[in-house]
Amino acid sequence: MFPATLNFSDQSSLDPILPSGFSEREILQMIFDQSEDILILTNASMEVEFVSQSLQNTLEIPVKKAIGKKVDQILENFPSLPLMKPNQKMVIPVTTPKTKKKFLIEFEFKPQFTQAGAVQSIIAIGRNVTEREVSLKKFKDIAFKEKELNQLKSRFVSMASHEFRTPLATILSSALLIDMLLKKDFTPEIKAKVLNHVDKIVTQTNRLTDITSDVLLLEKSIQPEMKISLKKILIGEFLKDLVDTINRENFERRTVAFSMPEKDVAVWTDPSLLVHIFRNLILNALKYSEGSLEPEVSLQLRGSYFEVSVKDYGLGIPKEEQEQIFGSFYRAKNVGNIKGTGLGLNIVRELTKKLNGEIWFKSSVGIGSEFFVSFPIK
Repeated sequence: MFPATLNFSDQSSLDPILPSGFSEREILQMIFDQSEDILILTNASMEVEFVSQSLQNTLEIPVKKAIGKKVDQILENFPSLPLMKPNQKMVIPVTTPKTKKKFLIEFEFKPQFTQAGAVQSIIAIGRNVTEREVSLKKFKDIAFKEKELNQLKSRFVSMASHEFRTPLATILSSALLIDMLLKKDFTPEIKAKVLNHVDKIVTQTNRLTDITSDVLLLEKSIQPEMKISLKKILIGEFLKDLVDTINRENFERRTVAFSMPEKDVAVWTDPSLLVHIFRNLILNALKYSEGSLEPEVSLQLRGSYFEVSVKDYGLGIPKEEQEQIFGSFYRAKNVGNIKGTGLGLNIVRELTKKLNGEIWFKSSVGIGSEFFVSFPIK
């Protein structure tokens, strides 16, 4: 059944412009084939009655095979239910069967109705909008990154104004006191005071350096072209050396425990990025579990992946804040006066992504937290 808008019954109006010897079906097929768009005429059940040659030319789907089938049988991502809304549009992805080219086709649907108001047939007009949709996605990605960057800048200004103020004030006051003390007699008491303020200057300068390093590393980690230098390392030996180094730096005041399988395994990874990832997690475990049991680092081999857990018995993360913990400059409300920028876990997540890994955690307030990081071995 042809749609009412394509009525060929009035031959007097067609005779002057149509060649003789053609049937209505042939004429309709000729009209369809002249279009660069993909034209599909279906019955009310979405079964194909006519289709333009562009279906085959563009999407490599033979016209003959399409006739009589439902549209969702010839176009995989086409909806299975009939679409009855006039001028409704939708974009579906299509991969050609032979050359595997990828297209985004926008279909517009024009139902044709009987005098009683029932759907008689549906014309689907498909246009190749691949370039448009790709450009639109790029624009959205850029807009999203721009928005994210603006939020990042805003949070950084807020964090910097707060975090930089205390170290700078300490450095300035200590420098002034040193100047005053050095003008007096250099007694053992004055020497002790001078050394105390020198220690404060060094500590606060290191703190500012750490903050600056975190910001620079975060900026580097979100760049898509960040350079990855893969090397073959024994992951158990690598982690043991890192834990031993942190224990030495901590003067063994608190010792991080480490466990691993008897047999080590060689992995392809970027050691410098792994140092940033695991050092941050281990130092966090020490920082947020002061006065509690010692943190534990454990290596597990799971087939084609290795998994590392860093467990502490400290503050824990409130349940209502756990979804935000990997955000830039975010710090849980229960950390009190413990110093930090709120960048560490965000950097860890970004670097983990760069190495095709995954990170997750479980945590309970007052019991502690355990972070898991998993990476492919090869």
